[in-house]
Amino acid sequence: MLRRLWPAALAAACLAALPSAAGSAARPARFLLAISSGGTSSLLASSDGVRFTASLATWPGSAPAPARRGGTIYVFDQPSVSTRGLSGTVRRFAFAWSRLVAKGSSPYNIQIASVDDALRATPGSFAPSAAVDDNGAIVLLYALRYEPSTNACPATGQACVKLRTATESAGSDGTTFTGDPGNRATISFLPADTVGSPALLRAESGWAALFSGPHGCLHVVTGRDVRRHYADKCFAASSPVTPSAVWRPSLRAYAVFGVSDNRIVRTVSRRLTTIVPARFRPLDVAGRPSFARAVPNS
Repeated sequence: MLRRLWPAALAAACLAALPSAAGSAARPARFLLAISSGGTSSLLASSDGVRFTASLATWPGSAPAPARRGGTIYVFDQPSVSTRGLSGTVRRFAFAWSRLVAKGSSPYNIQIASVDDALRATPGSFAPSAAVDDNGAIVLLYALRYEPSTNACPATGQACVKLRTATESAGSDGTTFTGDPGNRATISFLPADTVGSPALLRAESGWAALFSGPHGCLHVVTGRDVRRHYADKCFAASSPVTPSAVWRPSLRAYAVFGVSDNRIVRTVSRRLTTIVPARFRPLDVAGRPSFARAVPNS
């Protein structure tokens, strides 16, 4: 037989069932969120994907690409074309509960088969994302955009983006990458349209990347192997800026993040193919970021 609770007793029972603020703060961070605004990048952390810390580290930058391997967080910035391929800066941090300790920075380089490919691409279209493969190597997924005048696209009169990967050289600690052969995907579109930078993630099965595609569509590209062909499809008519996602095995769902009206937004979806843009809700993150990318802190 159920015992009737008076309002005061019911309120006390509900409060007892909630985790304390101290208990919540003590939980390990399961999410890392790199954001950028006005030429400054920051790294935040969260135990639940909803409440994020204040900035744990800040540096100059516009498109940070974080990845966690062991006790080190690597954050790659957007590379530019060099004589050796694509070159940028990687910053390293050690994460200990709610504190980040800088471990220095150094140049990184993506060695590609033909530097001419990068020289023909639209400047600034290379923003990468990073993940760690099954062998513990960091993989960078980056985009090369080509205009119709380059004759590098499959459809005459259309622009295109070619998604490619590069794999970390053993022992280089995130400084040397070799471009993997071929394209992971090629997406054609009208020259006046825009395509955002892809966010690579380990999916429930295989690999996936999210990006805001032609006509503002939310694109999901998926592949069984991170270095082989990805299938591309538009799954929602509208997308937040710089969408990214983290697969949560314990919940059998994805936490999906992005930027909308210069605010960080989030939703939860059982599948990447069923993300509903109308269900994104703003998070209480300070500032007005133009770029955000979430990755697992594991």
